[in-house]
Amino acid sequence: MVSGLTKNESKDLMNKYLSTPLPMSPGTWYGTMGGWPDAHSNCTLFSQWFLKNYTKGNVSLAMPSGYGYEMVDKFIAANGGKFSKSGTPQAISLFSISPYNGSYGTEFAGHTGIVLGIDGDTVITGEANYGAPYGGLDADHSKNGTVVMSRSLSTFNSSTGVTFVHLETTLDDNDKKKEEEEEMITISAPQRGIALMQGGVFLSFLDSKDAQNAWNAGIKNVELATKTFDLWQKESRTVKS
Repeated sequence: MVSGLTKNESKDLMNKYLSTPLPMSPGTWYGTMGGWPDAHSNCTLFSQWFLKNYTKGNVSLAMPSGYGYEMVDKFIAANGGKFSKSGTPQAISLFSISPYNGSYGTEFAGHTGIVLGIDGDTVITGEANYGAPYGGLDADHSKNGTVVMSRSLSTFNSSTGVTFVHLETTLDDNDKKKEEEEEMITISAPQRGIALMQGGVFLSFLDSKDAQNAWNAGIKNVELATKTFDLWQKESRTVKS
């Protein structure tokens, strides 16, 4: 199960970033330098954009130095210790990578970005890179101005010079909504029997005792009109029998 955003949802978020008017270097935006050679090509710019648009509550933005490796520390300092640094990624987290890091090819400025999701052993990140043109969200190193990356959970941590700070964001509300949308229920209708629904998937019961067992386990039943039952079955993602 994915924690945070999926790969496709992460791309949707990065496209929102790309559609935001932002300055080219040497222009600045909320204390951080604009991108180059494309306006969005700067790691601290993307991290600052995310913090500005998605963090919840009374949160202060860091005043970036322009060095990605300082982004986590500066954000924590700007918020008076409200947040704690971690060596392990979580969705949704700000991350910093140390300078001159051979594992990630960083130079004196290090790097920063956002952990948008974790899917099994894969860490899904949103990132931007100063000096690189935009070549698509799946672009290789030569055109990775703004990208969505897949990194290994076993190595993308403090053991290779990466630090994190977990954030409270409006994306957490989206996770809650998704969980609610995927709540398991049974549905019934006249002349249609009983079926199980979860996350838009329609599943038929194979034994008459299954429905009662589901109700005993706390699953709610929703009585529908026959035409509504038929519509839900027709429009479900898959039908299992």
